[in-house]
Amino acid sequence: LGLNGVMSQDCPEKFWSGSVVLIRQHRPELAAAVGNTVEWFDFAIFGYFARTIGSQFFPAVSPTLQLLGAFSVFAVGYLMRPIGSLLLGPIGDRIGRRALLQVSVSMMTLCSIGMAVLPTTAQWGGAAAWILVGLRMLQGLSVGGEFPGSVVALVERAPPARRGLYGSLTAAGASLGFVGGSLVAALVNLMLSPAAVAQWGWRVAFALGALLGLWALVLRRSPAEHSFQRGVSLTVVDHLKGLFSSAPAMLRLMGAVSLAHVCLYTVTIFEVETLSSQYPQLASQYFAITTVNQVIGIAAILLGGYLADRFNGLVIARRINLAMAGLALPALLLISTGQVFAFLLGQFLLLMPVMLYSGVYPSLLPFLFPAGMRCSSFSFSYSLIVALLGGTAPLVATWLLQSLRLDYAPALYCLLWVPPTLWALHRFKAIDGNRRQDSVS
Repeated sequence: LGLNGVMSQDCPEKFWSGSVVLIRQHRPELAAAVGNTVEWFDFAIFGYFARTIGSQFFPAVSPTLQLLGAFSVFAVGYLMRPIGSLLLGPIGDRIGRRALLQVSVSMMTLCSIGMAVLPTTAQWGGAAAWILVGLRMLQGLSVGGEFPGSVVALVERAPPARRGLYGSLTAAGASLGFVGGSLVAALVNLMLSPAAVAQWGWRVAFALGALLGLWALVLRRSPAEHSFQRGVSLTVVDHLKGLFSSAPAMLRLMGAVSLAHVCLYTVTIFEVETLSSQYPQLASQYFAITTVNQVIGIAAILLGGYLADRFNGLVIARRINLAMAGLALPALLLISTGQVFAFLLGQFLLLMPVMLYSGVYPSLLPFLFPAGMRCSSFSFSYSLIVALLGGTAPLVATWLLQSLRLDYAPALYCLLWVPPTLWALHRFKAIDGNRRQDSVS
């Protein structure tokens, strides 16, 4: 910030003036990161308040049915992501990256406001539940364009020697949102009584998400637009033909992130929920450890971006995935013991390479596609694989564990995705991170 390190009375003024200058200089990068923070903040708080939301919008005799209803609405957000990418991706290709990011964050913000003020079923009847489902669908649509769109916008405008670091900001922002959601949920439950949380406390979290969204919208109001070749397709049919022609590259993208996403959702969702149900007295410690590891993971994401710039990003990606494959079995076996220290160590061992890779691939994957189809192709393929594998990983791992009766069954499912990932990365053209071209064959 330009401070000389000497304490004086004008140090606070220098700090704030320097901060303002820094924010102005990196406004587009901050805007992209904040948008992803809002996205995952809202997703996290909906999951953490699922039981409360279920009691307010899905009244039933069985608490299990209430929770099932709430989690079904939660899953709708994942299912709508590929559809959202098909609808919003063309905006980024035909009109501009800035327009896509403004639309996506506006939709997210409106959904957060709607959830914060939506009357319950007791007040509006069944219409309230249907409106809640509609809001989640719109939120899922916005998410389908948000993360891929911000990745494309950042890596295109980044200096070639800094594409890794710029791209990693999006993943870091997403992780920050998830951590922030868990922190806000914990504070709300700590500071309010259960009755207050059920009546209005959960709405505070969504109101905070709405404020974050408004801030992101202000930041995105006038970022500099990167010059790119807009898509020439004029009709929906032409655009779908363009997507079809990108199918081989989209398959490579989906393969490249499959192992990382299965490991991520297995180690942070499936294992935490499974062990919390088996050892309820340790549930709070499992959640606390997961939060701390995710905070450390934010630094690992930024480190991954730095490594992608400093060395050959593709080589780094291959080595990280090999490490992931080698650590999956021992890490998940440690976690399955249920012991607190073993859980901490096992989750850390597997989560860190996942986070490192999350900082590497944003600088590689968008350049699989030509500039005129980059938002659409990247958004659709990425959103589809996250919906297919990320959303179903806990379900499949649970089924395997119950069917095979083996502690390492979830690890076997993770290892199943090693060959597709290594195949996809092998098919990438070797490119030096500091001299990357605008497309990858």
